[in-house]
Amino acid sequence: MALYPGSLIPWIEQRFLDDDGNPLAGGFLFTYVAGTSTPQDTFSTADLDPLSVNTNPIELDNNGRPPTDIFLSPVGYKFVLQNSLSVEQYSIDLVEDVGQVFAANFGTIMAEGGKDVTDGYIVLTTDRLITVDSTGGASPCVINLLPASSAAQQLTIKNMGTEALSITPDGADTIDGLNAVYTVPAASSPNFPAITLVSDAVSDYFIVSSHGL
Repeated sequence: MALYPGSLIPWIEQRFLDDDGNPLAGGFLFTYVAGTSTPQDTFSTADLDPLSVNTNPIELDNNGRPPTDIFLSPVGYKFVLQNSLSVEQYSIDLVEDVGQVFAANFGTIMAEGGKDVTDGYIVLTTDRLITVDSTGGASPCVINLLPASSAAQQLTIKNMGTEALSITPDGADTIDGLNAVYTVPAASSPNFPAITLVSDAVSDYFIVSSHGL
């Protein structure tokens, strides 16, 4: 059974039409990895049970409908439609449930961000996990937060080096209500201190968790 349930294809009615708006009677639906010609399975049940894999292609009935529901894995698909004579009618690329794709990749998404950054690094809006190589650099090693008003996601800063970090808010922004730098201690293996911050999207950061402080 899949970790995340499958989602139905994003049509109110699972019915395929030709360019004239007529049902694609006896047509064929081929499913591929988005942007490629690599076949990718769909399923007839939401739990994405391997025993419920649809044929590929899926043969449509006289009303242009598949014989079962079509559930998608939490990845992107390309659909290619052919008529009953195996002549391609059209293709639809990047068919996906955005929420499902995000959920399935949440772990790797949360690890995105600057790695082994050094003194003076300015946090980017795309950073979710920053690792700092402070060894041999400035003491303390300064990491500059972006304005709280621009911070839309959780941020973790982890010290991998032997110098303490000074996490510095932007302008009049605060960290836990204080308009001052926040110190993250130097690392001492196997302890690599870290803090996780969230923003109120106005002017304040809050430390929601910490390690090794």
